[in-house]
Amino acid sequence: MERAIFNKENHTYTLDGKILISVTQLMRKHGLAPDYSGINETVLQRKAERGTLIHEEIERYIKHGELGFTSEQDDFIGFAKELGLKNMRSEQIVNNDLVAGTIDLMAERVAGKATIKVLADYKTGTTVDKEAVRWQLSLYERLSGEKFDEFYVFHLCEKSKYIPLEHIPAEEVEKLLECERKGEIYKPRTLMVPSELLAAAEQAERAVKVAEAAKKEAEANANEIRAQLIAAMEAQGIKSFETADKSMLITYVAPSVRQGLDSELLKKEHPELAQKYVKTSTVKASVRITVRG
Repeated sequence: MERAIFNKENHTYTLDGKILISVTQLMRKHGLAPDYSGINETVLQRKAERGTLIHEEIERYIKHGELGFTSEQDDFIGFAKELGLKNMRSEQIVNNDLVAGTIDLMAERVAGKATIKVLADYKTGTTVDKEAVRWQLSLYERLSGEKFDEFYVFHLCEKSKYIPLEHIPAEEVEKLLECERKGEIYKPRTLMVPSELLAAAEQAERAVKVAEAAKKEAEANANEIRAQLIAAMEAQGIKSFETADKSMLITYVAPSVRQGLDSELLKKEHPELAQKYVKTSTVKASVRITVRG
């Protein structure tokens, strides 16, 4: 595939005179990228200029070994050494006949006797949308025609760090590109979330089950103790009792008759009247998680 040409002035990619959609535009169009529409334009411009400077400094370091002035470049150099990155390539344009983008970093590292191919992106904002970067890198991989073993996002900021990311399944990437060709909006075939989120959900649900079992046992024990206290207070005619250290107050509540409305009977015998007093409320979205085993 012939390499697309990037025009820095208007930020467009062209191939044989045809303007291609960028990876960023593609993701925004299909709801896979963060929405910055509510952020002040001046703030966005300032952050974009800072991000461009950091990208350019890292590119000059990779290509020429040139050291710059930003602490973010220093952080990147440290991370690259920590990961053992070599054969680093920066700002590589990748495309097909529909989509184009520019990869921040392609590299290799050695793990034992194996050579690991690495694909990475730099982010310089306050936060990182890891799911969006997963899509970005997965699209770059597809457009490059190469296979990469590891994805990383280098979050270069006041407290810089690098984060390993999972690949988006290849079939989902293909579906996205197919939807773009057909003029349709992409909808995933399966739940697209990182495996660590699913693991965290299972762990949380199991913790809830353990807590609920403990609560059930504690309530049964408390009810048995309350029954003994009721019997003792009735036998002794005591209505209220406070411990010597005043840490607990026990108040006897006499038996009573509670009245309530039988809504099912009302609906059955007087459906029109029941309908008149129906109260409508909005229930927010939720998920029901069943943990097996």
